[in-house]
Amino acid sequence: MLGTKRFPLKLRVWLRKVGRLLVLIGIAAVLLLVQRYDPENVYSEWQTRVWNTYQHWGVKVTDRKPLAFVVQIDGESIKTVRQLYGEDWPWPRKRYAELLRILFEEYHVDVVGVDMFMPYVRDAEGNDALLTLARQHHLVFAQVFDFSPSDKAFTTGRTVGGVPMQAVPGGEIFPQANGYLGLTPQLAEAPCVGHVSPVKDAANGLITKVPLLVRYDGRLYPMLAMEMLRCKADGQYDLSVSPHVNGWQLAAHDLLGDGETVRLLVDESGLWRVPYQIKTNNIDAIFASDVFRRQLPDSIVSSLRNSMVLLAGTAPGLGDQHATPLDASVAGVTVHLQLLEWLLSGQENAPAFSLDVWSWMIGIVGLAGLYLLLVYGAGAGVVVVTPLLLAVGWLGLGFWAWVEKQWFIPMHPAVVFTAFLMIQVPLEWWLAQRTTGRLRKLFQDYLPMQLVGHIVNDNRQDLLLPSKRCLTLLFADIANFTQRAEHTSPEVLAELTQQILERLTAVAHQHEGTVDKYMGDAVMVFWNAPFPQEDHADRGVNAAIDMMQAIAQFNAEGGPLLQGEPVAVRIGVNTGEVVVGDLGTRFRHAYTAIGDAVNVTARLQSLARELQESLVVSKQTVECLSKSWPLVSSGDITLKGRQEAVGIYTLTNPKGSERNGESIEQ
Repeated sequence: MLGTKRFPLKLRVWLRKVGRLLVLIGIAAVLLLVQRYDPENVYSEWQTRVWNTYQHWGVKVTDRKPLAFVVQIDGESIKTVRQLYGEDWPWPRKRYAELLRILFEEYHVDVVGVDMFMPYVRDAEGNDALLTLARQHHLVFAQVFDFSPSDKAFTTGRTVGGVPMQAVPGGEIFPQANGYLGLTPQLAEAPCVGHVSPVKDAANGLITKVPLLVRYDGRLYPMLAMEMLRCKADGQYDLSVSPHVNGWQLAAHDLLGDGETVRLLVDESGLWRVPYQIKTNNIDAIFASDVFRRQLPDSIVSSLRNSMVLLAGTAPGLGDQHATPLDASVAGVTVHLQLLEWLLSGQENAPAFSLDVWSWMIGIVGLAGLYLLLVYGAGAGVVVVTPLLLAVGWLGLGFWAWVEKQWFIPMHPAVVFTAFLMIQVPLEWWLAQRTTGRLRKLFQDYLPMQLVGHIVNDNRQDLLLPSKRCLTLLFADIANFTQRAEHTSPEVLAELTQQILERLTAVAHQHEGTVDKYMGDAVMVFWNAPFPQEDHADRGVNAAIDMMQAIAQFNAEGGPLLQGEPVAVRIGVNTGEVVVGDLGTRFRHAYTAIGDAVNVTARLQSLARELQESLVVSKQTVECLSKSWPLVSSGDITLKGRQEAVGIYTLTNPKGSERNGESIEQ
């Protein structure tokens, strides 16, 4: 019945290949689903950590200098104002106005972005001075939006600027605010205002992304860096949002005042990943105290002319410290500086092709390569090291892509190769252990232990497949065994047979022959399988002569088992094509050879008994010999059960004491 049949070896090998392929496809499918549907953001958070690491170490190798400056209100600046003007912190607005006037009118700065909030009136005179400066120069004030739920969001001051939602098709992708911290009624008349709304990563508290635009009350409000560039160009916003293969693209036409379009890639939430490219200690910090005292170095003074400056409070306790991928605590103004630098550089943060699709394709191609390694029997070390190297290589490629191209390539291939290492390698180890056990069990009775170890270590499944091969076969049995059995006790006969077969098997193993089977008092051995042996004919003849010498040695040793009657063996050797492999049923199977050449060999062994010869070798074997052996032609003989005659050879020296001394006589 079909249910009782054992799967053929070819089918089992095919099923294993298909099973491996299904496991690899399953790995890719599961990871793709996890990446697409990741409610806990485990996958995205891991990927973000890798990208943060890129940025942290990337600045250490780029050593880029910023194009803009930062004027800091630090602790020394607060102390200086106290000494010069008798004013403590917080300063009156007129003191900010004085600081900004010096920057614009004495150092000829072009644009200043104020990263400080001014929602309360405090002093009208100071607000008027600030508004006058904003109308005369490129002065950009800041407002901040609150993304908390509506019942918890704060609303203070007035929102300023922005563009109508309908003016930016696709603008609904940007985050919606529910509150704000705006400007005083006087400063609300300023022509340039940008938002500085921080968005911290929920998992680690880092500022990794910012909203380029914020939706509130039917308008879109730009971030501070964008507003500084628009204010510098005295232009209007010409914005558009369109789908991009890597997310969404915000196009800002003429933002830099040169007629060019700045393209910025944002994610599905409308957030732009901050491109941290400048070391914190590379930022050219100017202290407000030096500005008030007019003590700036000449090199700084010349660089400040027509430059862009960010003004911020950085003194401890001012509450503007944030964690970024570069440092655990930095002034928030450095984030805006990184954004401003990127915009000024005119770079694009993604290629025209889909990084997500491309990386998945690389990962799948890599899996296919790993599958081929498994199918073609790569060693365990190769299977373990290769995916590890591929994963590390992809991480290295990602770091290079960030440093050189400022691309954040997805980590899909690294995850795929790591998953392969964690899932497929243990599975392959388990399968290998099963195969090893099966191979060892199958061949341990046929081959010398060193060859069994070779088969097991190589894990050569193809060795088991039935195939047609040219083998040299040897049959040897004990002469006059039936007569000896008539007057010998079963116990003595069994012990004698065992010892003789052990000596014959030892000789077969010595010449790396495969012991096919024992048949009562006879043994069958063949060469050239499972491993190819070019000199298989010489090995067979050599083994036959050594078997005769081994039995002669056994007789010389004597012993009670012989009972005074020496043992003789009759051996037949033949070469021909057979089918060899793992043959049988699910109930019983073995590695064996079948075919006409096997039958001829058995007939030659029987013929040796009839001719009273110790060894009979077929002409087919003689024609394959590469060495000279003491053999002589005995003509052609028709074997029992065969119509075609077979040429045979016998020993010229029956004792087999000389070897390689005479040529084969034709």
